[in-house]
Amino acid sequence: MNVVKISDGLGNQMFQYAFARKIQIQRGGRVYLDTRFINNEDRIARGEKRRTLERNDFRKYSLNHFRIKLPVAEEPILARWRFINAKNGVDKAIFELAQEGLWVWQFKDDSQKSKDEIWGKGDCFFPTYFQGYHFNLRYYEDIIKILQKEFTLRIPIKLPKELQWVLAHENTVSVHVRRGDYLKLHCDISEQPYYEEAMRVIQERMAKPVYLVFSDDIEWVKENMPINGQKIYISSMGYADYEEFAIMKHCKHNIIANSTFSYWAAYLNSDPDKIVICPKRWMNEIIPREWIHI
Repeated sequence: MNVVKISDGLGNQMFQYAFARKIQIQRGGRVYLDTRFINNEDRIARGEKRRTLERNDFRKYSLNHFRIKLPVAEEPILARWRFINAKNGVDKAIFELAQEGLWVWQFKDDSQKSKDEIWGKGDCFFPTYFQGYHFNLRYYEDIIKILQKEFTLRIPIKLPKELQWVLAHENTVSVHVRRGDYLKLHCDISEQPYYEEAMRVIQERMAKPVYLVFSDDIEWVKENMPINGQKIYISSMGYADYEEFAIMKHCKHNIIANSTFSYWAAYLNSDPDKIVICPKRWMNEIIPREWIHI
């Protein structure tokens, strides 16, 4: 039995689920999802990386909208690892033992251990609680077909007929622009040449692309980002984030932001001729070789 912590926004939740699913496939047995701390409240309570964790916007558990197979952990299971967030001396000592693999209920955090160590041999014999983001292609690249099925919406979206036709017949290209919390985090690339260059590459490679635009600041995009050619502002249509994800995934091609949300939509895009454009120097450990870096 193993437990994987689920936290942060939908894209990061998908990384954590993919890691959990790989564990379940590789080892067999039960793997559970701990959804209690989507906003990392447990780590904030311990004073860990307070500045980083408190600046995130409020998040919701969103994996339940997809056809996932792993169950959410209930309290009797999680009670075995109650020492993780405890403050008394005994539990702190047990927590240290668990981190070193010296306690029967083990604990691993991929921010503290290398990507190789988290797959240590001891994990095969003792139940382990995994915490982290698990940003590494090798955790899930061999189970992509499974993830494509499981990251499908349980309830299909009702799309307007015009949008259905565009997705089925046009050279659709998703364009994801993330601003929001990225402005505070100094991660915003919306005003850099990236999108202009990405669309230039698209126009060189195909005739009459239709851009489907997604953003958490869609009005800013409309007013400030020139997009030559036909465009549809999907984020003005009132869809939930998981519904936008599904639409993005079904575009023929993708221009992603420096965001795990659009990363997963592009990665799970099953079009064999897809073109995916991504920012340079962003999380190279998760970027497939054939994607175009700009």
